[in-house]
Amino acid sequence: MKDGRPFRELAVVTMHLNGGFTKVVLGQAHGEFGTAWDIPTETIPVHLRAIGSRMLLVGRFQVPEAGDSGEDIRRALRHPEVLEVDDPTWAGDLKGSA
Repeated sequence: MKDGRPFRELAVVTMHLNGGFTKVVLGQAHGEFGTAWDIPTETIPVHLRAIGSRMLLVGRFQVPEAGDSGEDIRRALRHPEVLEVDDPTWAGDLKGSA
């Protein structure tokens, strides 16, 4: 697995999925939301797992290589780092917009 470009994305929890994943919707500071990611729930601090919780995802995109094993790919899914966001101005209420 090769590290790709870095990212810092604001996100909101929109739903919990079977299999230990949580769907988050990525967005910018003024409510311009779009892309959804499914990330492992275990990577999200417990106090940020509620629907509507806001967070910052930080990491590097991972680029698979020919010799990568299934375990290599699963380990890459453990990214991104999830950080708390204390700025209430960056995104309005997302209910019904995911």
